[in-house]
Order: sequence, then structure tokens, then C-alpha cells
Amino acid sequence: MSPADHLAQIRARLSQGEAMPLSRAAVAGGSPQALGLAVAMVTAGAEVALIEADDWDLTRARDALTRAGRLDGITLTTDSATAESAEVIVEASEGDIGLRLALLSEMARIAPEALRVSLGPGVSLGALKDGLRGPVALIDTDAPPPAIDLIEIAKGSDPRAVGFARALGALPIVVPLFLGAKLIAALEDEAEALVFQGSTPWEVDAAAEAYGFALGPCAAQDLRGLDRAHARHRVTGHDLPVIDRMVPEGRLGRKGGVGWYRYPGGGGRVIDPLIEDLAREEAHFAGLAPREIPEAEIQLRLVNALIRAGRALVVDPAVVDLVSVLACGFPAAKGGVLFHTGRG
Repeated sequence: MSPADHLAQIRARLSQGEAMPLSRAAVAGGSPQALGLAVAMVTAGAEVALIEADDWDLTRARDALTRAGRLDGITLTTDSATAESAEVIVEASEGDIGLRLALLSEMARIAPEALRVSLGPGVSLGALKDGLRGPVALIDTDAPPPAIDLIEIAKGSDPRAVGFARALGALPIVVPLFLGAKLIAALEDEAEALVFQGSTPWEVDAAAEAYGFALGPCAAQDLRGLDRAHARHRVTGHDLPVIDRMVPEGRLGRKGGVGWYRYPGGGGRVIDPLIEDLAREEAHFAGLAPREIPEAEIQLRLVNALIRAGRALVVDPAVVDLVSVLACGFPAAKGGVLFHTGRG
């Protein structure tokens, strides 16, 4: 079977069912994923309220949407009353469980019939069901914003979540655990290790893109937000210091104007020599002598990190392949990360 046929087959199997009618929706939270979901719902034909925590977040969201030319159809506000009559209410704050439940509870008070959706990771479906009345769903979308090609839905979520994903033009996958998050963590951690050991973000990204990745892992991480990886580091006890120094210094990625790259004026990425200095300094503190890492080694290590993570997931390998392409940007021409190894 060709790589294209392999991916098409699993897509066809997951594409059954109808989209949920969607005319009004509300999203709370200032993350890049929140903005991406708001844009996707407008594209699906809904009127969308994007509810921010304060005027500063409101201005930042308005600026980002204006630069992208995607402000039409989105009401920006700090007032949760704008969730009235919404069929779907989404919390995409990346906050702790208390904040997430508070945001959803307040919107549900205004729109009691709405499907309550939380964008993971960092919260469990059980916690949502215990803390909220009404239909709940836990979802995740790991493609770098603004792309929402795939939505993973935690098993046990309200069935309407599948129709919601289809309404956004995304492929829904019901999963026992979020697969994209596991694959992306492995890819991001290997990229960080390469930078720590002597490469640079732009060398890592150039090697990945030369291999066929849709976007290099450092640039993709800037779009998702480096604070997500920083939060994961704190939970897992991650022992690489680069991101754990970057985030406290305000390097949050594109949403903060600087991460692995700089984004002057909110525009495209440009190389930032300061990040190379930061990584070399941390390597010196750790007693590590940086070395030049050839492109072939960078490619091999990134791909092997994905292979190891993919093989550790006890799910259909074809689903892993599709997630590796849609969430991680692994080259579709290779059929997905496990198909590429002959295990697909």
C-alpha cells in the first residue's frame, strides 16, 4: 500500500458522521489555541464571543486577529454574558483546574443548554464531570495555530463533541489519551536537547523541513506557546534547562513576541542570536561542551524520538500515523511515522 493510500484509508474510517449545527459559540481564554478555535468556528458559520480575562488580554487578542485579517465575526469582550444562547462553550485558558471550571461554570450559567468543552491537556474528563453540570467534553488540538486539522476527543466525552469537530472541518479521533501531546512532547524535547548540545533552533528547523516536516519543531512550538512545554516540564521533572530558563524570562513564543525566534511587530520569525547565547551558557553551567551537529543526525534524532513515542502508544498504528502527520507535521509523503518504519 502506498503512503497516500494508507493515510486516505484511515481518514475515510474516521470521517463518518454529521457535523453539528453551529450558529453561536463562546470561547474563554487568551491562548493561541483559543484564537484558533474562535476563527475556526466563525469559518464554520457561527457568531463567536471571545471572552478574555482583562483589557490587556483583549487588546493582545484583537491585535493578533487584526494582523491575521480574521477579526470579522468575533466579538471580543471581558463579559461572560455574551455566551448567551451559545450551543458550544469552550474553555481554552491553559489555566489550572479551578480556573477552568470557573470559566465553564460562568458561561454555562448564561448558556445552560450548551455543550461544555475544555481544551486539554492539564485537566481530566473526570474532573470536568465532577465539577460541572450538563454535557461535557475534553478535547485537544495540537497542530500549530491557526491550523485545526485534527481534534482529539477524550473517550467518555459527550457524543456531540464529534459533531463539533466536524463542524470545524477537523478530523475527530476519540482516544483513551491524547496522542498528539505525547508525540509532540517527544519531538519538542529532542529539539530542545539538540539546541542544548550545540545546534541552534534555526538549524534544527531547517533540518526538519529539509526532511519533509511541514514546519520545524522550534517554530511550531513558538506557535503553540512555550509555556505549555514549561508546564509539562514541571510535571515530568524534565532535566533540560533551556525552556525552563526561557519562559521565566518572558520567551513565550509568538504570542509574546519572542521565543526560539523573535517576531518583530507581530510579523514573521527572525533569528535571535541571544537564544544561542542562552543555550551555550546553560550548557557551560552543566559542564557540557557544545558541538556542531550535522543535519543528518538532527533528522535521525527527531524521527527516532517520534518513532519511540509512537511505538509506546497502545493504539492502532494507523491512527498514530495520521496524528504524526496532522499534529506533528511529519511528512505525509512517508505515510506517517510508524508506516515509515514498516510497522504501519
